[in-house]
Amino acid sequence: MKSILAIAACVALNLLSGCAVQPEKIDLSAFHTYKPRSIVIVPVLNETTEISAPSVFVSTITRPLAERGYYVFPVYLTDLVLRDFGLAEAGHIHQLDTQRLFELFGADAALFITIKDWSSKYIVLASTVVVEMDYELKDTKTGTVLWRSKQQVAQSSGGGDLISMAVSAAITAMLADYLPLARQANNQAFIPPRGLPAGPYNADYGRDQDKF
Repeated sequence: MKSILAIAACVALNLLSGCAVQPEKIDLSAFHTYKPRSIVIVPVLNETTEISAPSVFVSTITRPLAERGYYVFPVYLTDLVLRDFGLAEAGHIHQLDTQRLFELFGADAALFITIKDWSSKYIVLASTVVVEMDYELKDTKTGTVLWRSKQQVAQSSGGGDLISMAVSAAITAMLADYLPLARQANNQAFIPPRGLPAGPYNADYGRDQDKF
């Protein structure tokens, strides 16, 4: 009983008691060793059945990454350059030696993103829209993994009387807007405490170590 009370007290006091559970720190040693300044985002690998997912997702990726202070190669131009060199399949590009990406773009790092889920599930009187992505940042010269992240964002509909719940859920399932969820996933991925340290074009560059 005493141990239960102690745990309850710890939760109640939270940060004031100094016993709050802190998020696990990520290993950024490789990232700080290579200090990337520019990032090329290669075509997104889509593991879902939604063929429009990559084109929708890429429209949300550049801004939050650039806001962290990195030069981001234009994603559509990157795609055109890769296609000119016969590299059109995302699965093939994700297996490519990163040195080849350095030769083509001169970027310090390459960001590989895999869409794991991009779906709308309609169950009885509720629906849930889900997006899930894996992120992996690699040094282009050596292939060293600098940072990884996994993000999942879901939005559910429901509430109110049975008729309005059914109508709302059905509409959400048919006309799901994935853009806000993709933006939220990207924002969560790149910001502290488990995101990317501020890059050279951000005012916090070299001064945000305590946030990770």
